[in-house]
Amino acid sequence: MPISDILAANLTTVYLTVIAAIKGYAHLSGRSYGGVAVLLLSTTVVGALLVVALTWDVSRKVVTCASVTRGDDDVAHEMCRGGICWHGVAVKSPASQVRFRLPQRHALNRQ
Repeated sequence: MPISDILAANLTTVYLTVIAAIKGYAHLSGRSYGGVAVLLLSTTVVGALLVVALTWDVSRKVVTCASVTRGDDDVAHEMCRGGICWHGVAVKSPASQVRFRLPQRHALNRQ
């Protein structure tokens, strides 16, 4: 599962942890931050975390798709066509060549 998916699934926990960290820092430093300041700062930190996580996931995806494997490598193959990615399917595998056919329409009232 990509990092950004994990972060998005636990967004409330991350947000509350950041707020607690800001409040803890304020307590240790002897400062007092208002509610609006904590809200703006925590939103900025969580937004930056999301941007970093998405950037990391996209860069890992690019590296994975751009890497070329040799025929004798035991690396899992990934093939993408038209936005559909076949994970762990060899490029020439029959599973990557699946085609669907609609049944022929027959006239019901032919005599």
